[in-house]
Amino acid sequence: MSLRNPAGRMRYPLALLAVVVGVLLLEFVVEVTLNRYVEAGSTWLPTVGTIGQTVTAYLLPLSLLSTFVVPAVAFYLGVRYARSA
Repeated sequence: MSLRNPAGRMRYPLALLAVVVGVLLLEFVVEVTLNRYVEAGSTWLPTVGTIGQTVTAYLLPLSLLSTFVVPAVAFYLGVRYARSA
């Protein structure tokens, strides 16, 4: 068995890395935006009750994304990576 990884098989680990980095970057951007919103007290962002409820409402989809979608994509890419051998 060779330890070399053909160039064609590298797309699955790179895709997984892109998904994880993309979600982390998205979470960072949303958190920075929400922090600036809270500090400035702007009214441009649609609110849901209090500021805490608004932050929770905007971070919930990202939490669901990182909890369910990223592991599912990682599993799918792992299966594809294993089958490409």
